[in-house]
Parts: sequence; C-alpha cells; structure tokens
Amino acid sequence: MVEIVSTGNEEIDRQFGGGLPAPSLVFISGDHGTGKSALAAQMMIGFTTSKKRVLCVIENTVKQYLQKMKSITFNFTRAFVRNQILFVPMYIRDANWSEKNSERILTEIKAYMIKKADAYDVIILDSISPMVLNSNEESILNFLSFCKETVGLGKTIIITSHLSDFSNAANTAIIGASDVYLKLGLMTVGDKEVKTLKAIKMLGAKDTPASGFAFEVDLIFGIKIVPVSMANA
Repeated sequence: MVEIVSTGNEEIDRQFGGGLPAPSLVFISGDHGTGKSALAAQMMIGFTTSKKRVLCVIENTVKQYLQKMKSITFNFTRAFVRNQILFVPMYIRDANWSEKNSERILTEIKAYMIKKADAYDVIILDSISPMVLNSNEESILNFLSFCKETVGLGKTIIITSHLSDFSNAANTAIIGASDVYLKLGLMTVGDKEVKTLKAIKMLGAKDTPASGFAFEVDLIFGIKIVPVSMANA
C-alpha cells in the first residue's frame, strides 16, 4: 500500500500532489549545482520527521556532509546521534581509486544494501555517479532491477545522478522503472539564476502533481519555491 509522506516542506508537498509516495523508486537527475543533494536532503527531513529510518550513502565524509547540509538549514545531527539515520561515506582514507577497483563499487553497494535493508525504511544514494563511473550497462541495469525488487519489499530508494551518468538506453530504462523521476536544471529569471524541477513521472501521488516549478536553496529557509511557472519551460 502506497503511503504519502510529507517532505517537511509544505510548498514542495503541494507541488508533488500531497507529498512523496512511499514505497517508491525516486530518481533525481540534474547537472552539477542544480540542487540534487538539497532536494534529497529535504526528502530525508520528511522521512525522519515521519519516524522512518534512513540509510544514506554519501560521497563525502560524514562530518563534511553534516556541515554542508547544516549550512543550508538541514540539521541531521540529532537524527544521526539517535541512530535514525546511518550515513555511509564512500570516502575511504588512502583508498586506491583505480578503474578496476571502481568497477566493483556498484556490486559492493548492492551487497551492503541487502545486508542493511531490513533495518531501514529508506535508502538514499547521493550520488550514484561515482558508483557507475566504470560500470558497464549490464551492471547498471541489473542494479536497477535490484532496486525495483527492494521497493517491492516496501522500501523507498532515492537516487541522485548527473544527466551524463548513463547512456540513452539506460536513461530510458531508468525513467521506465522509476515511480518518481525528477529532472533538475537551471534558468535565468531577470538577473537571477534559479533552479528548476520538472516532474517527468510521479506515480502514486495523492492529488495531481504540478508539471514543474522553480526554486532556490535559501541559507535561512532551505528550499523555497520561486513564483515562476514551469508549465511551458
């Protein structure tokens, strides 16, 4: 049964048709600087507020991630200390990031997710980019199938990625497999650059979701919707 979970941001909930469907496979795709990590963090706020346990795989150290998120008003320290969130950094001190070793990352992440899945309601990969850097298309599609199976067991998986991470064929498969697919970008409004979100796919929404919206990441208010219509963007 699909549950609608608030993102912790009323404006985003309205745009999403009530909140985020769970369980679901959520892909947040966009280039560098489009707000992927901030949006994933906003969703994590919503899940932790709803008493869900979250496993979050990150690129930086835990300290760096917590400091970065705190700088844009997302404070996960309490949830982290209370073991409601487990942060797993991909950063390994003095690791040899050879092509051969990086090919194994996706397989190792999958094994870790299997090991920890029973203890967590939500798994966030922010971002999948270094995990697929030297992975072939078959490995990527197999991982996608694994994610769908995990969602079928009642888990929500949120993945952030760059637009260039996958081939056209893989991107098509990802959009088809996703329950929620959000494409982020940038646009200029007057003399100001804002971030944009297009809801390519939003299955299970309570109400009809908006096709898209513009937003900015405010250092005081976090994610703030900008009143610019994205319907024809």
